[in-house]
Amino acid sequence: MKRHRVIIVGGGYAGVKALNLLAASGLCDIVLIDQHPYHYLQTDAYELIANECSMTMVSIDLVALCLSYGDQVAYVKDTVREIDFQNKHVLGEISGHSYDYLLLCSGSRTAYHASIPGLREHSHGVKTLFGALSFKQQFEQRLYEKMESEGGWRTKPFNIVIGGGGLSGVEIAAEMAFYIRQFHQDNTLTCDNIHICLIIPHENVLDGMEDYLVHQATKRLLQLGVKIINHSRITSVDEHSLILNDKESLYFDFMIFAGGIVASTLTAEMDLPKNKKSQLILDEYLRVPSFETVFAAGDIAELRDRGGKVIPPAAQSAELSAEHAAKNILALIKNEKMAPADLRMKGTLVALGGKYASVSIFGWIRCTGLVGYWMKTIAMRAYRYRIHLQCAKGVQLLQKKKPACRKGF
Repeated sequence: MKRHRVIIVGGGYAGVKALNLLAASGLCDIVLIDQHPYHYLQTDAYELIANECSMTMVSIDLVALCLSYGDQVAYVKDTVREIDFQNKHVLGEISGHSYDYLLLCSGSRTAYHASIPGLREHSHGVKTLFGALSFKQQFEQRLYEKMESEGGWRTKPFNIVIGGGGLSGVEIAAEMAFYIRQFHQDNTLTCDNIHICLIIPHENVLDGMEDYLVHQATKRLLQLGVKIINHSRITSVDEHSLILNDKESLYFDFMIFAGGIVASTLTAEMDLPKNKKSQLILDEYLRVPSFETVFAAGDIAELRDRGGKVIPPAAQSAELSAEHAAKNILALIKNEKMAPADLRMKGTLVALGGKYASVSIFGWIRCTGLVGYWMKTIAMRAYRYRIHLQCAKGVQLLQKKKPACRKGF
């Protein structure tokens, strides 16, 4: 059987999942292209910014991962700028690659709406590892400056604003509030008079999720002292203030924006069906319309369940769609019939600060608190452990290929 060449663009949750399945088949040669040589575990970002884990715990080496699968898989560090679908060619900034099958998994980016002046310039995001690290560094610098300026019991208020009441916004707000509470208990005045505001455009946080999770998240945030400002949209942002609903002004010392996503810049110039978020519209097999050998998975695409309802962007939906797309690519390689996508979310796990989480599995297994925390922790650590184990194989293979080092210096 002819060995086909599959190119995967993007090393996020979708790209890594597809890589694993395609490489395990042994039926194709795979090239994984990503501008970063690591897989960022964005689901753990809230732990990173709250000093609960290090940078090494939220990043996986893509070079080692690809090496672990042998010569059939190659990693290329490059930024894809253009795709010639007619001639089946991917063009990056420094390289070009032909393909038999293409899987687009380049993910999404924070939706810094052009209609909101100053939003991009004066807020921080955690969608990327660089963004999370930059936020962490600058936030701690601001805390240090506050600590240096302390001069008594009446300290100046320090206001943190988080825009967006989705999963990322809620988890970041809860973890920061818990972190500040613990810091205050350990260091008395250092974190005194620090306030967190969560701005949401809807009635409740986690809009669209099941009532149980909404109720538990709201309850926990209020317990942690987070102020929830609902029915409010950010209409402009300055260096230390923002305007809500074109009329109300709110002062802040530090701002995080987690108010939604748009597809990666890769889709911008594509003359393909897209939604308002620039996500690709796919057919029932997760293929790009008009191109039988081009598939997409994860946040770059608009994903729907079997009932036609849009599935919110998440690591789980990225993996589910990547698994299905990879299986359909293998079906085409083997001249077999493809299967329509049947994406079913298994559940939702929401971290709510410290050893506290709210979990709903299949809509009927629900728990909140320490038990929920351990369920989420086990799921996250299992994912991380499996990939680290695979990467270890790559490191061993690389060491075998290296010439023996001479003793001494």
